[in-house]
Amino acid sequence: MDVTQCGLGPQRPEFRLPSDIDGVRQDLFTKGIAFVEDCDESSLVHLGNQLGEIVRPRNEKTHGSGISHIRFAPNLTGKGYSSEELFFHTDRSGWDEPPRILMSTLKSRSETGGESLLADGYQVLEVLKQEDEELYDLITNSKHTSFRSDDEVFVPRAIFDRKKGILRFRFDDSIQLSASMVSRFSKLHDIIYENAFVVSLQPGQGYILDNHRYLHGRASFSGSRELLRVLVKPHAPRREMVVLFDIDGTLCRSEELSIDAYFSCVSAVVGKTITHANTPVNLHGQTDLSLLHAILEYHGVDDKSLLTEKFFQLHPQYLEESNARGLPAVPCPGAKEILGWLTEYRNKRYPPFHIGLLTGNSRPNALLKLRAAGIDTSMFDLEISSFGDVHPNRQSLFQDSFAKLQAWYGLGINAHDIIIVGDTPLDIECAKQSGCSIIAVATGGYKLDDLALLQPDFCCSRLTEAKDFLALKFA
Repeated sequence: MDVTQCGLGPQRPEFRLPSDIDGVRQDLFTKGIAFVEDCDESSLVHLGNQLGEIVRPRNEKTHGSGISHIRFAPNLTGKGYSSEELFFHTDRSGWDEPPRILMSTLKSRSETGGESLLADGYQVLEVLKQEDEELYDLITNSKHTSFRSDDEVFVPRAIFDRKKGILRFRFDDSIQLSASMVSRFSKLHDIIYENAFVVSLQPGQGYILDNHRYLHGRASFSGSRELLRVLVKPHAPRREMVVLFDIDGTLCRSEELSIDAYFSCVSAVVGKTITHANTPVNLHGQTDLSLLHAILEYHGVDDKSLLTEKFFQLHPQYLEESNARGLPAVPCPGAKEILGWLTEYRNKRYPPFHIGLLTGNSRPNALLKLRAAGIDTSMFDLEISSFGDVHPNRQSLFQDSFAKLQAWYGLGINAHDIIIVGDTPLDIECAKQSGCSIIAVATGGYKLDDLALLQPDFCCSRLTEAKDFLALKFA
């Protein structure tokens, strides 16, 4: 394989130690690939056992640990045991469900060549959908590709199974292509290369990838080279339920406090008087970041990046000062009661569900408002929460929380097991776009009938009315 064709070029990835299980999981489940270093046979096996059940290699020599030694050997068949190039592929593509995780570590490096070539298959699929819809239809239809199973029978399987989310691919005598697929293969070849990158591994370095997502290959080499490989079937994921709360208008009301502190801070940062009265921007559903940019844009302020950094450094101080002057934050009707009920309900349930925040406030301001309203913030898992000082909209907030949840809980997290609780049409829109459930509560600036017209999963005038809905979701 010509490494110069890889459109993303050579990369120097961030390597983790194999003992950093949480970091490896986070990279694997959010990026589709994690890189490791200082990894030998025993640490590779230990890491595999932490991630799931090691799949014993078939028709391969092993030492009983599940490790395959991929090296040039005249008595072994298959390109993996040669010094020839290996085109982009996924492992065990002929299986009904290929192992989800592939782990590899370079034991000894070749004299020349042998670089690892990698491509995020999801990125390739996205490009195909945008650039060549006809080719995308071909690779998602099992009529056009068949893969050789272990009993030597070719079974019709799509390159990408949209229902299962499994990408399988190879280009050797273990795949059969229809005439339509053959005629379009050069386009697929080019798109894979355009979205591929090169990594030159040193002994002890390797990668752990999602074998249902990532394509990997290898350049030809000269001299001896040995790679250690382990295939892993992840442990059956435990279903994880999550509730993500908006704050303003959902858990507490603090309009005077928020407006006073926000515009006082903006005025100090910009150096001129900016008030709510002279700034006709919509406050509802905005994040602190998007609101700041809208205000600066309206007043013709150009240097947004420097002022944004300064604003978020000072804003919590202004909020504290406004609160100290008597501007209050008060709990929304039913908010403290539902949070108390959720905490008690969570403690009785196994596995417990998770409660986080999905708010347009910055983290320090979010916690300050909740405490000022007499709400105990210790019940919220801040590691899975998202805040509005770095995100411009609700969808971005959700994607951030979802990535954090995947990093912690991996395959056990699905969007349909997440419940967003909010008080604005933007909260409802965010949930619908993300595939989540949504509880809309009319304790903010919108009436019950207006929210109900947008068809949330549940609509209520106060959050205590949502107990039965939540209990049913957790059942």
